[in-house]
Amino acid sequence: MLFLLLLTLTSAVQSDTRVTLSAAQNQYELSSSLAYLEDPSGGMALTDAQAAWKAGAFSRSLDDSLNFGFTDSAYWFRIELHNSSSSERGWVMEMLYPIMDQVEVFYRFDDGHERYQIAGDSVPFNERSRQNHHINYAFALAQGESVEVFLRAKTTGAVQMPLTLWSENAFSARDHNKQILFGLYYGLLLALAIYNFLIFLSVRDVNYLWYVSYIIFYGLLQASLNGLSYEYLWPDSPQWNNRSVAFLLSVAMFFILAFTRSFLALWSTAPRLNMCFKVAMALFAAFWVMNLVAPYDLAIRVSTLAAGTMVALIFATGVYCWWREFKPARYFMIAWTALLIGMTCYVLKTFGLLPANFITEYAIQIGSAIEVLLLSLALADRIRLLTDENRRIQNELTSELENRVRERTGELEEANRLLEVLNATDGLTGIHNRRHFNDSISLECKRASRDGPLSMLLLDIDHFKHFNDTYGHQAGDDCLTLVARTIAAAVQREADVVARYGGEEFAVIMPATHASGAMMLAESIRERIKQLPIAVADGPVNVTVSIGVTTTGDGARCDPEAVVKQADTALYAAKEEGRDRCVFCQGGSTQQCISPSPAL
Repeated sequence: MLFLLLLTLTSAVQSDTRVTLSAAQNQYELSSSLAYLEDPSGGMALTDAQAAWKAGAFSRSLDDSLNFGFTDSAYWFRIELHNSSSSERGWVMEMLYPIMDQVEVFYRFDDGHERYQIAGDSVPFNERSRQNHHINYAFALAQGESVEVFLRAKTTGAVQMPLTLWSENAFSARDHNKQILFGLYYGLLLALAIYNFLIFLSVRDVNYLWYVSYIIFYGLLQASLNGLSYEYLWPDSPQWNNRSVAFLLSVAMFFILAFTRSFLALWSTAPRLNMCFKVAMALFAAFWVMNLVAPYDLAIRVSTLAAGTMVALIFATGVYCWWREFKPARYFMIAWTALLIGMTCYVLKTFGLLPANFITEYAIQIGSAIEVLLLSLALADRIRLLTDENRRIQNELTSELENRVRERTGELEEANRLLEVLNATDGLTGIHNRRHFNDSISLECKRASRDGPLSMLLLDIDHFKHFNDTYGHQAGDDCLTLVARTIAAAVQREADVVARYGGEEFAVIMPATHASGAMMLAESIRERIKQLPIAVADGPVNVTVSIGVTTTGDGARCDPEAVVKQADTALYAAKEEGRDRCVFCQGGSTQQCISPSPAL
């Protein structure tokens, strides 16, 4: 049984690694179809890998782009390609991660013949199938043919396998368009470097010199990451190309730190951070030497980790200076946020915490295209701020006077609002007072005459005078406060008004509420208050309330005095019938309702 299960799983992996090429498509993402096997010792040969495949030792990844992060292991990958109906004969496999040291490819075709290719950034550039900045492998696969492909990847950096298959014509067309975009991007960096260098010669502001140095080395770093430096600048120097990324990363970070320290004037705005930046700059200067002599796997890991830490430091420093109201910092943060996000994504991708894809691979370039433009504007704005300083001083007194007038006006308006609230609030219970009740009942009666019914509750605490005489005025005040809070908690709608009507009497105004709804709310309030424990000297006691309910309006003329009188009539009826009950009154008639009835 176990053997059958293993056989089934092995068959599933093997079937998933077969990619069928059709006439309707000329591009295929192969990463999701690759099976892989880790070789920790790095000593596995092709025959060993083939035997491991037959034994079902290969695995499949759930990610579209295989990313194993920094590792000392070699990795084997296997895929099968079958050209079912495509008339294209020439095909190109392309890796979107151009700084892999070396990737070997072993082909075995239907007719039994085999082929071998190797490429990478430690392999001479002219050995690539196509003269392209990305690692690539060209081969022929006619219609009806199949080929089994094994790939062996070994690098001192991060192992990533974003692999795409193109027809030869589609690969050439895509590469043409991509070269145009790269030309625009690097042309922008070069133009800004020249422009800012000319400004430096004019104004002699050291910020421009740091910025130009940063653009130059940052551009070289990006070109190396994209494989363009190997293609155009040093195609015959694979050993230097293998180390260039770590070295240029350290140099670029040195100038980023120098520019940040100078632009934000950390020696005055944040002296402690200024010392941190000095130490970091010295550390990256030491990395220049380390990246030239130390083992590359150590150099790239240390440099990448240090760069990621410095990205966080730069961002935090910008936020801190902005918080300290150093005006150039806000423009600095706007300009740098896009780049810092891109660098963070790249670092996380390098350590295998984010998948390797087009966005994470080119995140720094996407962000930096915006960043270099905005940062140039930030430098120009810095000069503008210096020019505007005298004008600011001249206008300072006028602005201060205007601010004081606005502040005093705002204080008066706030005091008036507070006075209005206090005038409408009962000082003991915290709910609305009689004055607010009178204003509200008049307003709601006018609305009810036009738009619909208006209901009102009038509540009275039963035997409150006896309660007050027995337990004292302080207990009486506590009782009034708790009852008021209980009524307010029972009323859910914002349009309803809860007020202290006088003494131990409370009122609730309920716009657009029919008799049935008013009686239900009245009964709910009565039950809540009856169960409310009130603390006195002898222990908790309970009180009850009598509630008068009335409804009016609904197209008829609504008179505030008549509404209050009807509610008062219902309240007295409730007391006469024994208290602790709700009574409805409309037009002089009363109806008791101990349990609310929807029919009302």
